[in-house]
Amino acid sequence: MSFDVQAFLDQMQAPPIHTFLGGKVEQVERENGWKARISYQPRAEFANPMGHVQGGMLCSMLDDAMGLFAIIAQEGQPSATVTMNVSFLRPCNIAPVEVEVYFVRQGRRISNIESVAYQNGKEVGKASAAFTLV
Repeated sequence: MSFDVQAFLDQMQAPPIHTFLGGKVEQVERENGWKARISYQPRAEFANPMGHVQGGMLCSMLDDAMGLFAIIAQEGQPSATVTMNVSFLRPCNIAPVEVEVYFVRQGRRISNIESVAYQNGKEVGKASAAFTLV
């Protein structure tokens, strides 16, 4: 019996942080290795004093995307972030953010995942993390 990604997404109770960040799973692909696209709509409260998305909020979007991706790709088994490295590449405006997520390596218990956040087609941040099944 194969795992039905769409059925899982339809019945999945989104984590509260995902809802707070304005997240929406846009696409999940299994061909040629797992990858996903998740969109976020930053809120005005996410702004730093310069009017851009505060770095911690962008980091939360990247982490949320990778965490959901890990659960989906592990067929619903929960996982937790073990380590995470983030690079902020340019200011992120209070406007839609698209995050692409993919595996670097998927092991039996530990998965290495990367995510890249885009705004208007330009990279605004990227992260790499290790997740473990819990």
